[in-house]
Amino acid sequence: MTSRKTVAVLGASGYAGGELARILRDHGGVDVIALQSESSPGRPLRDAFPDWQGDERFSQKTPEQIAAMNPDLVFFATSEGIAKKAAPLFAKSRLVDLSRDWRGEWRYGLPELDRGNIVTADAVANPGCYATACLLAAWPLVKEGLVERAVFDGKSGYSGAGRKPNERNDPKVLAENVLPYHLAHHAHVAEIERALGMLVHFTPHVVPAFRGLLVTAHLFVRGAGDFRELFEETYRNEPVVKVQEKIPDFRDVRGRDGAVLGGFEFDGRGRLVVVSAIDNLGKGAAGQAVQNMNLLLGFPETRGLRL
Repeated sequence: MTSRKTVAVLGASGYAGGELARILRDHGGVDVIALQSESSPGRPLRDAFPDWQGDERFSQKTPEQIAAMNPDLVFFATSEGIAKKAAPLFAKSRLVDLSRDWRGEWRYGLPELDRGNIVTADAVANPGCYATACLLAAWPLVKEGLVERAVFDGKSGYSGAGRKPNERNDPKVLAENVLPYHLAHHAHVAEIERALGMLVHFTPHVVPAFRGLLVTAHLFVRGAGDFRELFEETYRNEPVVKVQEKIPDFRDVRGRDGAVLGGFEFDGRGRLVVVSAIDNLGKGAAGQAVQNMNLLLGFPETRGLRL
């Protein structure tokens, strides 16, 4: 039986950090020794998260002080650039980075593609939210060499744009509206291409919902057939991925840490359409980070997850 472990969260006052705090609180196998926030040291968590039940406060300790406590594992739910600077402080801890600072350098943390190597890693780069949904939608066919071209159309709730006020997280701008952005050059394109080993096309949109993420994958395939069977076989033993015939939507995944794949319509002209749904704060961020933590620390993979 795995003994209790100590963990710390840097950047706990962001949306992903707050989601991490919620999952870890109910995990049962870890003691959270620090919920650190550079912007809110010493303040109650409910100041950042009004629905938070409890009197916990953000840690006033610096990253250096937290490193001296030798936590078993540290999450970086930080803004871009911070994990790059702070990670060397935690030489005695295992690390999970939710930012994109270490993607392409640390072990890529999508368990459904690379579980065996994640278990033995010291540091894991959590995948991006859009990348997670895209990869799950394409992987069963790509690994069999059946995809000639992939086009991904993404829709996300505005929590994905972070807390810092901007057009893409302004409910007034988003009311009765949809915002396309980074039409051809989103940062997740390189991440998806690196994992799949092929060129892809991707365009994201923000929709007037706080959380949830949906990708419609247009997979131009070789051959024809009931491709859903291949998805079912690939994910048959994957604990957080559900394959269904029905087209999924935000309601299937909101507040949960799993993924749902559905649709599987073939147009008879070489295009298979697959819809991949996750919660951008769940499987797209905090839920996947805890899934990786469980693998790194020897817990059952789904412990603490909301499935």
